[in-house]
Amino acid sequence: MKVLIDAVHPADVWTLGAVEDRLLADGAETLWLSRPGKDSVVELIEARGRPHVPASTAGTSMVSLARELLVRDWRAWREVRRFRPDVILTRSPAGVHAGRLTRTPVLYDTDDGHVAGLLYYVAGPLANIIASPTATEKSYGRNHRRYQGYKELFYLHPSRFTPDPNIRAELGLQPDERFHVLRLTAFTASHDVSEAGLSRAQIDRVIERLETTGTVVISSEDDLPSDLADRRVAAAPERFHHVLAAADIVVGDSQTVCSEAGVIGTPSIRFNTWAGRHPYQVELEERWGLTQAFLLDDEAAFFAALDALVADLPGAQARHDDGRDRMLAWCGDPVDDLTAWTYELAGRPLPAD
Repeated sequence: MKVLIDAVHPADVWTLGAVEDRLLADGAETLWLSRPGKDSVVELIEARGRPHVPASTAGTSMVSLARELLVRDWRAWREVRRFRPDVILTRSPAGVHAGRLTRTPVLYDTDDGHVAGLLYYVAGPLANIIASPTATEKSYGRNHRRYQGYKELFYLHPSRFTPDPNIRAELGLQPDERFHVLRLTAFTASHDVSEAGLSRAQIDRVIERLETTGTVVISSEDDLPSDLADRRVAAAPERFHHVLAAADIVVGDSQTVCSEAGVIGTPSIRFNTWAGRHPYQVELEERWGLTQAFLLDDEAAFFAALDALVADLPGAQARHDDGRDRMLAWCGDPVDDLTAWTYELAGRPLPAD
């Protein structure tokens, strides 16, 4: 079986890479469509040792993103005709469009769904299977399948991810030194245009509060100002989740990273215009207590919640551990579902364990 995997965001590489691992173990042949210029997409694929074809360079505005989609559509179509996959796995429109044009079955995974607006509506309705978490209450029609879990569990489920304590030495930290991660988003993705997060003044306030209990390191999609540059996380992209697992608190304006921290076992809190809009992140917060989210006009509440975390790190960690244990006991393994649906689309039996 041949499978083409379309990745436009680092989370796509982690998510679909977990499915690829299963497929490779069963003897499948895979090829990635990559996206130079988007955070660490290329680096993560190459760290996996997998072949990839650059399909487009990341845009940073509505005009450049629209132009990019046209380029990516054409290159994806061209690569499908060359590689001739049995199935396309994607979390972006181009893979869906190429599949539709070549009559290649497409599995489209989305945890944003209709919340992402146009990005979903130019992709989802054209896919053979739309996969999403059970937290997605809205039905996307007869092709919609739900898995009981979250995107982050594809790659951070305890059966696949074990935190490496050596990451502290890589970051230049002492074994018992507390540290916190501040994650900053560029807001240049197609679904992030017109969205916003932490201002520079708020970033400084966050650092000031966190530094009362530990070192602060920064992960940023953009270049950092010169006075913050020495705080950038000194770890390879493929090691980033070990950084999150070792941290005491993760703060930022990133949807994905704060959700990753919550699932991985680290209390997280985020501040942006997306708060309360993604069903699966609302579920992570309200059902399991694994993250907190605040809108920009809730600045006072955001800093009060941050102060509460800083003031009681052991208590926050204990509450988080309880919520994570309950979440893991409830969840299935979403990789099982997407692997089975991939074989279904290919018209092939699922290999026996």
